[in-house]
Amino acid sequence: MENLVNEKGQIQWGIYEEPVHRVNYQDYRLETPMGLKVPAALRKVLVNQFHFMGVIGPDIIAGIGVVDLKYLSNGFFYVFDRTTGTITESKKLVPFGTSTLIDPFPENPRSIFRGSGLTIEITGDSLKAAGQGMTLDITMDRSATKPLRICTRAGYRRWVYTQKTSPLGIQGSLTTPSGTKDLSSPGYRALSDWTCGFMRRETCWNWASTAFTLHDGRSLGMNLSCGVNETSFTENAFWINGVMSKVDTVDFRFDNDNLSSPWHILSADKKVDLVFTPEATRRENVNALLIKSKFTQLFGVFEGKLVTDEGEVIAVNACPGFAEDHFARW
Repeated sequence: MENLVNEKGQIQWGIYEEPVHRVNYQDYRLETPMGLKVPAALRKVLVNQFHFMGVIGPDIIAGIGVVDLKYLSNGFFYVFDRTTGTITESKKLVPFGTSTLIDPFPENPRSIFRGSGLTIEITGDSLKAAGQGMTLDITMDRSATKPLRICTRAGYRRWVYTQKTSPLGIQGSLTTPSGTKDLSSPGYRALSDWTCGFMRRETCWNWASTAFTLHDGRSLGMNLSCGVNETSFTENAFWINGVMSKVDTVDFRFDNDNLSSPWHILSADKKVDLVFTPEATRRENVNALLIKSKFTQLFGVFEGKLVTDEGEVIAVNACPGFAEDHFARW
């Protein structure tokens, strides 16, 4: 598929088997709920884009993100050291997206953030980040995993396109004040979350994800979510050695008053039954005039089981990864 939006300014919702080469959001016929056409200049401001990369291994969990809300952009690069329990982070907020570029090509991404003391470049199969005394330089192998590509309605006339790719084989290194670490697979793996769309003005989600090597040597990738892409379709799936098993809706059960207590993650089709036990927490709260964000990202381990489309039961033990609880008013 060359373009997500067709010549009539419309989208065919759903999950796409073939690549979506260009998310041409400016061609979408965006209207108000009462049928008034939104001008092109305003469409440029209303669209949200972000690209998140995660790197996971037995001793570190790293996150790299480029976020473009048009009137505000954000870049972040952090490393959670599982052996010491410390989080080292570099992050920057910049008005009007002047330091940010996210090309509309999810199959061949180029996502760049350049701020004072922080640079991020995600280009094709390369990921480079530098900030707060840390540098990350890796190449990624996308050939072994087929992405999950999905576009769903978000409210009455809006939509979200997301492309999840996990796990990615990697080669490269991470340098921190404590030294340089080789991040080569299979010990370390990465995941990618590329998202673009006219999202709801007010939204929330829970999310869980990993990229890991199972004890039997096979690779595991996983993306589970609740709150964004569930209008007729879901973005829930896991991959065993690059083979995807699609998952129905997912229920995240946790204590709102204590997010650091264990989470129980269950799917309606019984393919997912996991307990996530947090090891550390990263929080970011914004309460500004136009935008609000209550963001909690947790690092921890998954235990439990997954059931493939073929009926194989996959035991998940001591599997590191992410979980999130997020409210946002864009």
